[in-house]
Amino acid sequence: MCDVYRSSSERIFMFQKTNIWLIVFVVSSVVCSGQTFTEILGRPADSTMTISVLFDQQSDLFWEYGTATGVYPFSTVQSVAAKDIPFEYTFAGLHPNTKYFYRTQYRTSGSTSAFSSGTEHSFHTQRSKGSTFKFTIEADPHPYDKKGSHALWYIALKNQLNDNPDFLIDLGDTFGDDHNPFTITSAEIRQLHLDCRPLFGSVSHSVPLFLCIGNHEGESGYYLLQTPPNNLGIYGTLWRKLYYPNPFPNRFYSGNKTVEEFGMGLPQNYYAWEWGDALFVVLDAYRGYTVNAKPRGWEWTIGKEQYDWLKQTLENSKATFKFVFTHHTLGETRGGKITANLFEWGGYETNGTTWGFTANRPGWAMPIHQLMVKTGVNIFFQGHDHLYAKEEVDGIVYQEVPMPSDSTYIIGTRDNGDAYTDLKIDASGHIRVTVSATNTTVDYVRAWLPADETAQHTNGEIAHSYTVEPKTTGVQFGGSVPAAFALEQNYPNPFNPSTVIRYHIQESGFISLKVYNVLGVEVKRLVNDWKEAGSYEVSFLAENLSSGIYYYRLNAQGTVITKKAVLLK
Repeated sequence: MCDVYRSSSERIFMFQKTNIWLIVFVVSSVVCSGQTFTEILGRPADSTMTISVLFDQQSDLFWEYGTATGVYPFSTVQSVAAKDIPFEYTFAGLHPNTKYFYRTQYRTSGSTSAFSSGTEHSFHTQRSKGSTFKFTIEADPHPYDKKGSHALWYIALKNQLNDNPDFLIDLGDTFGDDHNPFTITSAEIRQLHLDCRPLFGSVSHSVPLFLCIGNHEGESGYYLLQTPPNNLGIYGTLWRKLYYPNPFPNRFYSGNKTVEEFGMGLPQNYYAWEWGDALFVVLDAYRGYTVNAKPRGWEWTIGKEQYDWLKQTLENSKATFKFVFTHHTLGETRGGKITANLFEWGGYETNGTTWGFTANRPGWAMPIHQLMVKTGVNIFFQGHDHLYAKEEVDGIVYQEVPMPSDSTYIIGTRDNGDAYTDLKIDASGHIRVTVSATNTTVDYVRAWLPADETAQHTNGEIAHSYTVEPKTTGVQFGGSVPAAFALEQNYPNPFNPSTVIRYHIQESGFISLKVYNVLGVEVKRLVNDWKEAGSYEVSFLAENLSSGIYYYRLNAQGTVITKKAVLLK
């Protein structure tokens, strides 16, 4: 019989009103025959799955597995796991779109006793197109400082396990603490990564874990250059890779192919894969900059190599849904919609009207936001600001992911709420995403400490939900136009800034008249309002547009017509 390991660090004191609550939470470090170990899955694929197991003493081990609970027709070769060093094994030859059940068999090395059986767990290989599946997202658990409650994070992780997702994506500020970046030691960074193993082990024995780098991980290009190999960036990379199996480029995943010095190898910091009808793209917002520990404006960059990979990945994918994840758009600024049009992300200077992208990113095709619009990204998920916030920019949902471990529940809205202009809800909790062939549903699942639950607020409640549909990309040309719908222009053509566009509608309704560049990126909104039946005219309004080819598109209650405009200034 196996028990669950409980360490003194998991005894959490919490205060409510004038009472002191002592809550002891146990996490999934299994103790059998005097041995303690954690299991974490990673790198799920169509025919493989990687497991990382960590024992507190040298152990012999192998795995039994099969496609039905309690039935294990397959077993791996026997191996030896060293004490306190994670042992990675990759299950190979698996069937796609299949659920597998497995258990760890182990004993102390040198022992002649029978092998002990670990708890049965499960995982799912890559879903086929047309399948419905779930995944979860969390951000900013902050277990290393006073912002993050281990007890509440454990509850949020258990809520995710109860969702039965195919995988979990953690958006960073999870292991690192860059508040003392030049004095923190390798041993301290190791312990920060090690402390999270039992917590992640409570869910990732059956829910593969994907990691995204946050600013507090300290794995930035700036820190990597400080007195190498003895710096925060290198320590963080090495310990993260040792304790957690993140994707690297292979036949299933694409990603960073740059081999880094000082034993870091492939950094496993940005990557992409497809699952069911969705493309998943995880970015690293930090390794690309080198000039400042906390870059501002154009100092911040993901780097040309990552940008080119992102562009190719988005353009080449024919997935119905496309999701992009990173800790934050511009490193350490705040907000979603507010930052979406700025600098490398959106192309404009601080004032939001002066175009600076061409001068500051020569040779780059377009800013990241415009690239996501052009290639049909549905939702952009980010962390960093510790609250739930949903905004929309140019048809893309900008989703701020809540903190799973804020026992005050107000850190994000109190400190960062002003950075968001649309829907904002307090933390804590996680995001659950359900993807089908026809739509994607996003749920905000709240996490509450037992002492904080009320009749109105209970752990696991859905605080907000919405659905997004598939969308087409770029400008749609041609098409028939009903007699009640007309769009024309005043010559000359080529256009000039004084050209007038006329349109006519016979039924009242919501009308939009927008101008797009040749890449299908919206550059002007001439009309976006309810209009009564009648004839109207509007100036082309070409200020801030350079000479070239544009398209203007009228959308009247779902009927669309697009015409070409050659602009000469």
